[in-house]
Amino acid sequence: MSISRLLLAILQLYSYLLLLRVILSWVNPNPRNNLLQMVFTVTEPVLAPLRSVFNFKGFDFSAILALFLIRILMNVIFKAGF
Repeated sequence: MSISRLLLAILQLYSYLLLLRVILSWVNPNPRNNLLQMVFTVTEPVLAPLRSVFNFKGFDFSAILALFLIRILMNVIFKAGF
């Protein structure tokens, strides 16, 4: 497996974790759930800085912005063939 394919796979997995976090935010899950804690632990380091910079009157667009930036990074990696 090439480095570019590995990076793309990691970024895709991270995108899925971000989507899972968004879906979990719509429901009221048990905060003691191990899966939920893992998703929050993995995604919060990326979302927290975005949330502090791009906060629009109480609306949190950090996950959308993170997904957008990940897609751009994936396209760059794919086209470069890294």
